[in-house]
Amino acid sequence: MSDRKEKEKEQEVAATEPAQEFDADAEPQEGGEKTSEEELRELNDRYLRVCADFDNFRRRSRQDRAAGYEEAVIDTIRALLPVADSVDAAVKAAENSESDGTREFAQGVVLIAQQLDEVLQKLGVTEIDGEGSEFNPSFHQVVIHNEDEELPDNYVVEVYQKGYRKGDRVIRHSMVRVVN
Repeated sequence: MSDRKEKEKEQEVAATEPAQEFDADAEPQEGGEKTSEEELRELNDRYLRVCADFDNFRRRSRQDRAAGYEEAVIDTIRALLPVADSVDAAVKAAENSESDGTREFAQGVVLIAQQLDEVLQKLGVTEIDGEGSEFNPSFHQVVIHNEDEELPDNYVVEVYQKGYRKGDRVIRHSMVRVVN
């Protein structure tokens, strides 16, 4: 406790003592003190480093925000893909409709599918090539593998589930049947 009181008294005394004046024209003392030019250079260097650090911080923040936005878009698209699959299944079922009442309903479902495709395109999402394309393990997941001498090797014959990508990033791989 007495040490604490002594420190407080020393701080009070130091605060009440007049500050030592600085003479810019004075010669540097032999104790290795810096001249005003050296001090100015050092402060300028520190200032430039702080400015560079701040610029780097702003750039990193901008990149982080853009990456966060991109990730949010991809997560939202992943959540919507089952809905897109259901709409595609409804369109396929509507193509087989024969009565007048179901044809009008089928046309409505086709319009909804077109709207969904337009929204995905606006978000930069593209469908991965399916039937008739060459198998690419980066985009396709093989569900069934068959042998067929008439078709070229690694040829996608049927798509069971559409795949999608945004730019170079695959959102969902296509589930396909491939022949060799």
